[in-house]
Amino acid sequence: MAEARRSVTLLGRLVREYRARLTARGQYLFWTVLMVATLGLDTRRNQVFKIFAVLAGIAVIAALFAFLPRPRVRFECALPTRVTALTPVTVRARIVSTGGFGQRDLCFALPPPHGGGDKIRFTPWRTFLQAKRDEPVELTAQLEATRRGRYLLRGPEVRGADPLRLALTRERALDEQILLVYPRFYSMENFIVPLGRRYQPGGIPLASSIGDAIEFVGTREYREGDPIKHIHWRSFARRGQPVVKEYQEEYFCRIAVILDTFLSSPPKAGEERAFEAAVSLTASIADFFSRGEYIVDILAAGPDIYEVSAGRSLAYLENILDVLACLDPCPQPPFQTVGPALFDKLAQITTVVAVLLDWDNQREEFLQRVKALGTAVRVMLVHQGETRKPWQQVGDELGEITLMTPEDVERSLDAAQGGAVANRPAA
Repeated sequence: MAEARRSVTLLGRLVREYRARLTARGQYLFWTVLMVATLGLDTRRNQVFKIFAVLAGIAVIAALFAFLPRPRVRFECALPTRVTALTPVTVRARIVSTGGFGQRDLCFALPPPHGGGDKIRFTPWRTFLQAKRDEPVELTAQLEATRRGRYLLRGPEVRGADPLRLALTRERALDEQILLVYPRFYSMENFIVPLGRRYQPGGIPLASSIGDAIEFVGTREYREGDPIKHIHWRSFARRGQPVVKEYQEEYFCRIAVILDTFLSSPPKAGEERAFEAAVSLTASIADFFSRGEYIVDILAAGPDIYEVSAGRSLAYLENILDVLACLDPCPQPPFQTVGPALFDKLAQITTVVAVLLDWDNQREEFLQRVKALGTAVRVMLVHQGETRKPWQQVGDELGEITLMTPEDVERSLDAAQGGAVANRPAA
């Protein structure tokens, strides 16, 4: 058993070295040499062995280059830490040769990530160049992720190459890096939710910490209990009696977003597509709130609750998108699990926006309890075909319910991406 495991490990190392140390041209030469060697076994009947001798000589010379030391270079390549699925991002690299004289043949590569080579594409992933000593060379490539998730990117690397670019030396590589791929989302022009206004506990200090402007509205006479830091010293000196600054109280619209992640196991036809559409719709809703006068305070995704305190700034949108990038379906209905913990946090929540994958008694009862706490509810239902229970029977009892099919969401995503491509400036 141990010997078999060692054999598999050795074979894997040989395959990795074959792919890393031989270029596409070198791989063609390798297999051509093997084929010609087979055809030229009988040297008395044909002259193919002469072709083999020439090709084998070229292969040996290229192999000798592959055993040269690593290239002496300084290079930097800024890989992004966050991207959006199906949105190309430009990657820039700068390489400076620090050894030898004259020109050096080099190969810059962006290897595929561990376990996600079919989901992350670099174009081109390998670039050959000639670098002179101490003269920087600038390179660019396009990174495109086809699916949201969390990926471990292998570090960009530089290898030396032979003049025919058949074989490569060992690499000089940068550190590995985590890449978060956000779900696709689109910019909503309008999203109507029932809103009230509840007082945000914490007063002016908390308002300041979450990014609200503190408006100074005037002065008034000092009253017992007013803090000393609110004294308006210029007016105090002019009038000869204490005068304090007066501020306008701040109230905020606080939102909780609930994403349904329950899928049957194994998922039925179309359920995974609906789940991805629901994730994209949730990201689009969060983006809409981040551009308006709202605070997205809570994100409940499946059985987990995240206090994201997002809003008033695009930077805070990352908190929600980071969660959505790594979100997996839940094999068990999460509403009984998440309910008690969530209900305790809804005392200061103005509105709950629920993105659901289906409609049944459990989901309806969950939202009825939310509604009973005095919180407004808006439901977005992402589903194809008939739901388990007709959602139309609820009427206006829970507020507005909007049904979208996965095709509806994908159509909005494609339209937004098409507009972004059309409006992208030329390089």
